[in-house]
Amino acid sequence: MRLSLSSAIGGLVFALAACGVDRSNAPSQVAVRVNGDEVSVHQVDLLLNSRPPALPTAAASAVTRSVLGSLVDQELAAQAARKAGLDRDPRVIQMMEAAKRQVLADYFRERIGARAVDPSSDEIDRYYDEHPELFARRRLFQLQETIVDVRSDRFDALKRTLDATDSTAKLQESIGRERLRSSVRHLSMSAEDLPLSVLPQLAQLKDGESVTLPREGGARVLTLLGSQAAPLNRDVARRLIAQYLVNERKRKLIGESMSALRNDAKVEYVGRYAAAGSANDVSHDLETKR
Repeated sequence: MRLSLSSAIGGLVFALAACGVDRSNAPSQVAVRVNGDEVSVHQVDLLLNSRPPALPTAAASAVTRSVLGSLVDQELAAQAARKAGLDRDPRVIQMMEAAKRQVLADYFRERIGARAVDPSSDEIDRYYDEHPELFARRRLFQLQETIVDVRSDRFDALKRTLDATDSTAKLQESIGRERLRSSVRHLSMSAEDLPLSVLPQLAQLKDGESVTLPREGGARVLTLLGSQAAPLNRDVARRLIAQYLVNERKRKLIGESMSALRNDAKVEYVGRYAAAGSANDVSHDLETKR
């Protein structure tokens, strides 16, 4: 979230600055003047702060030169755009308003997420112990993924059939008997690449066995071809767990805040958007209750 927010804010601030939204910088705050128009130190710093920290001095100087060059080019292009009257183009105005709305929304979510507290050492240890398939018994998986086109009312029966197979050959035979279209590809995935809801099922499989999962328009079948142990000890995992738990807390806080805003809001979908808007509200309500 932080990287996308920095990019969004950076793009909007520079776009707005280039379009003459705020040019009242004190001389000491000016980084560069382009045909008399000013680019502020704050605008340069904002873009620099989105780059990797703690760069060597030579690299940092190169990045600063690159940022300044980009801002000068951007200001020149913006000046040419204003001279051509593009700042009054309805599409440009609409895009600027959309960008402003996006930045405000992203910054609001970031402020809400900033309330998330860091997990305690006990919480981190408990998460490590409760998810051995991610850490102490972590594995690297070689999988065959089979995508099957099947109606939703036939999924349960197909799942029972495919989950009972113990080889890729028998899997394909079962799909063939059902006369279903399918496609196959091979994957190499680590434990953390898999959804937490799927990983425990996959960790129980023997080579050749499969787990069948629902997907839009059909089924996704993961067959275990092989695996190798790749455990992460507690010390290595602590930082990863802490970051994950903080991100989950941020996600929860943001979700609760957005749900509260929706509940208090009066939202009216008009004209040809009425049906789609109502369906979207129903989908959102279902997702919120999960």
